[in-house]
Amino acid sequence: MKKWYKPVLFLLPVLLFIGIVNWYVDSYALLRVTYDDIAAQMAAGRNVEGLEESDYNDRNLVAARLSSQEEPFQTMILGSSRVYTFDHTMFETDSFYNAGLSEATIYDLLAVAGILFQQDKLPETVVIGVDPFLFNRSHDNEKWKELQSYVDYMDSLLDAMRNPSLPSKDTGRDLPKTLSLDYFRYNVTLLPENKRFSVSYTEDWETDGYLKHSDGSVSYQRELREVRAEEVEEMTRQAMEEHVVYRMTDYREIDFNHFVDLSALIEHMQEAGVEVILYLPPYSPMMYNYIESEEAFQITLEVEEELKKLAEERGIALYGSYDPAGCGLEMTDLYDVYHVKTEKTADTYYPVIVAP
Repeated sequence: MKKWYKPVLFLLPVLLFIGIVNWYVDSYALLRVTYDDIAAQMAAGRNVEGLEESDYNDRNLVAARLSSQEEPFQTMILGSSRVYTFDHTMFETDSFYNAGLSEATIYDLLAVAGILFQQDKLPETVVIGVDPFLFNRSHDNEKWKELQSYVDYMDSLLDAMRNPSLPSKDTGRDLPKTLSLDYFRYNVTLLPENKRFSVSYTEDWETDGYLKHSDGSVSYQRELREVRAEEVEEMTRQAMEEHVVYRMTDYREIDFNHFVDLSALIEHMQEAGVEVILYLPPYSPMMYNYIESEEAFQITLEVEEELKKLAEERGIALYGSYDPAGCGLEMTDLYDVYHVKTEKTADTYYPVIVAP
């Protein structure tokens, strides 16, 4: 046997093992299943199970889903996980997509808008969920960098600059990753926990687990849907005892640049013929009372007043309020400290400022 056969015979099983592990675990959805595959199933009207258990990247899924859409949606909602339960039934149209993103920052809003502008898929109506922490620079994160090319593109539009290169985000199959050692090193750490990227599809609107609907909205897992009000109250008390309001600490003033970015985004959408509506998601009665009583968090009230002024200046509607009194929110209406149950979501979407 020639000498070169020996290293080949040694390497083949090693490469085969690397390939099998990468294909089986596929933690970033690059091989066995891709975000393009999932987006195609959603476009066909199917709901997706297993995403949360797979630690999915919701930015990549939004990019894939919007790219797969041939015609613009009639209505879309942008924002954080606090708009996850907005679905097509609220707007009485099947042409609806919920592009809410976990821990969203102003850059995530710019990224999604960048996709819509670049692909000429602007909807007739955009509802923007505006949390008070959107203007707290000290609690920005870097999740948006998955879509940085779209943020840069949107920045160039808002700066009225010409950008000759169109952004793109590859959410399809990346076969070279099959034999990637870096990918293998990460994937193999997940094997002892039997964690892998794995999804299934259903036409059911609710299941026992976390379910991503075809319209982008979310149905939470059964244990959250059946949570008792006493448990939510206890979680809220604990947050108050620790002096924590989500992403609202170290917040002394509204970040000017972030606020200008939102204002410019609204203006640019209006110029393109889009109806823009602002939505303020409410806090629970317990948490809002705490916010009102603590000087460190009263900037929440200032943000709401500034957003009302912005809506009036831009001639757009503003729905909802951080104050839960306007929608009659009770502690029984929440999944946890900050997220309103699906059946109460529509009540939180009521006009405060009506567009002229």
